[in-house]
Amino acid sequence: MKQRLIYSLLAALSLSLGGCGDGGNGDDASSEDLTDHGEVASEVSTESSGSAMDTIKAQAQGAMENASQAGHQAMEAISEAAGTAEDQTEMLGRRTETEIKTLIDEVNTYLDEHELGSAEDVMEKLVELKDGLPESMREQIDALEAKLDNLQGQE
Repeated sequence: MKQRLIYSLLAALSLSLGGCGDGGNGDDASSEDLTDHGEVASEVSTESSGSAMDTIKAQAQGAMENASQAGHQAMEAISEAAGTAEDQTEMLGRRTETEIKTLIDEVNTYLDEHELGSAEDVMEKLVELKDGLPESMREQIDALEAKLDNLQGQE
């Protein structure tokens, strides 16, 4: 790809230098003048190709360094965002577990007081949330459902 760019620059330089002349429109130029211009263009093109190559290399290196730095900054931002998301998820999980435990305690209290209607209302919420909970909490909810069914069957 660098070679294509260099060849393109050389071609553009040669074409632009080929159009240079003594200020005339080129109608009265002799073949000797054209040869002289061609040699000058070749010399200038050869000399400038080295400096153009150096300039292109320097620009490419600068672009690579900028891209590398941007990549590092992006990775740092992603890592920071992932850490924040993980912290928030953990906090949300603890809050959810606390809320579920509170609901389980409410159901137990309602069942102990034989307030089956209130216990059933809270159990509906727990059953909705049950699938996303840890196994130990699902087992507690299942036990509460069985206890509620048993007490409702006794009435």
